[in-house]
Formats: sequence, structure tokens, C-alpha cells
Amino acid sequence: MPRFIRDRAVAPRSIGLVGSALVVAAACVPGGEEPAGRGVGTPPPPDTAPPVTGGAVVVRTEQVPGLGPVLTGPDGRAVYLFDEDGESKPTCLDGCARDWPPLTATAPPQAGPDVKPELLTTTRRPDGATQVVYNGHPLYYYIGDDVPGQANGHGVLSAGGYWYALSPEGNRI
Repeated sequence: MPRFIRDRAVAPRSIGLVGSALVVAAACVPGGEEPAGRGVGTPPPPDTAPPVTGGAVVVRTEQVPGLGPVLTGPDGRAVYLFDEDGESKPTCLDGCARDWPPLTATAPPQAGPDVKPELLTTTRRPDGATQVVYNGHPLYYYIGDDVPGQANGHGVLSAGGYWYALSPEGNRI
């Protein structure tokens, strides 16, 4: 019996230490914003080659578990809309664009299967690059996606706004 009482006395201190560590860790992320690649349930950003951009890109769709068909770039990786962008006006620039690289092209983009060509356009970015737009949404990759079938950036709060994968109809999922 004395051993049981001793173990119970230690348990509250252990819980207190673990709880304190969680409070300190949570305080490191300002304003509820998720740092890129560290969102809830997302892996850290991989060290990979930059996403496919430039040239005549073909926008496609890919099945993503839990989301269904989502819009992708030519490499099959999900593309996202940023809810802070205006109609065909990209606002993710500089540091933001390092974590959320824009899908750019040097020729008119093409629609793959299940992609509506009438929704596919382009816009000029402030740096002069041509960004692919779908249903009025400038398209971006997420550096935390490594392979087709991932959408780790979906629902992430980053750069002052939320990021969402797009349906083939051109709406946020």
C-alpha cells in the first residue's frame, strides 16, 4: 500500500511538468498561425526540388484521401487558393511565395481531363511572372507537399490567411 501512495504522489508532478511543456510549446506560435509545414497533422517541409513552373503547364486533377479530386499542377501536386487574394490578383509575395510558390507559366496553360478550360486564365504578378489562375483564384503550390496525392496545405493558416485545395469546379474544398 505505501508504494501505491508514493506513485500517486509522483503522478501529479509529472502531469504538471508535461502540461507546462505543452503551454511553452504552444506559446511559440504567434496569433494561432501555423508556421509553414508545421500545421496540425502535417509533416515538416521536405528538402525537394522546386515545383514545376514555367512553360506550357497542364493543370490536372488528382484524388486526395479525405478531399476527393483536387486541382494539381503538371507534376500532380495539389495547388491551392489563398483566401486573401483578390479576383485574379495574387497577394502572396516575397517570403510568402517561398512557402507557397506560385504556379507560373510562360505560355497559355492547358486544361487536363476534368479541368474546365473556360476557368483557366493567367495574371501578371508584381515581379513580372505570369501566374496561372483558375476560376479567378491565383494558384500556388505548398512546400510541405512532396508527392501527388498530398494536400498538407489544405486549411492551413499562413501569411495572414487560409489556404485551400480547389475542386475541379474551381471552388475551395
